[in-house]
Amino acid sequence: MKIVYKLLALGLTAASLAACQSAPSAYNGQSGYRIEKQDANSATLAYTLAGRQNQQLDENKLQRACQKVLGQNRTFKLQILSINEIANPAAESVQYGRQIGNTRTNFGLSNTPDLRNSDNLGAMNALEARPSTLHIVRYTCS
Repeated sequence: MKIVYKLLALGLTAASLAACQSAPSAYNGQSGYRIEKQDANSATLAYTLAGRQNQQLDENKLQRACQKVLGQNRTFKLQILSINEIANPAAESVQYGRQIGNTRTNFGLSNTPDLRNSDNLGAMNALEARPSTLHIVRYTCS
C-alpha cells in the first residue's frame, strides 16, 4: 500500500511540473506575452518564444495566453499578424580575461578546476545556455 501512495505522489508531482512548463507568462524581458490591444471579445498580443520550432506547442501557448488575457476558458480563433526573428540579447557571452591593447590577445586565470574542487564546469555552462534567436509572434485572438 505504501508503494501505491509513493507512485501516486510521484505521478502527481510529475504532472504538476509538466503543467507549469507550458503555462503562459507575462513578458519578462526574454520570453512571454505582451498585450498590445484588448477589447471585450478579442485581443492583440505579442508573444516572444524561444528559438526552437514546435508548432503544436507554440499554438497551445498562444491559446493559453488568450485564455488568460480574455478570462474565458474556450478555444479562440488565432490570426497571425507577423512573425519576427531577433537576436537574443541575453545570449551574449561574458568575456573573461584582460584585453591587451588593440590586439585579440587576452590573458586571465585558468578556469580548470584543481583536484580538490568539485565544480562541474560542463554542467554550469549547460545551465547558462540560451537560444541565439527569439521569435516574436504578433497575433489576434477572437
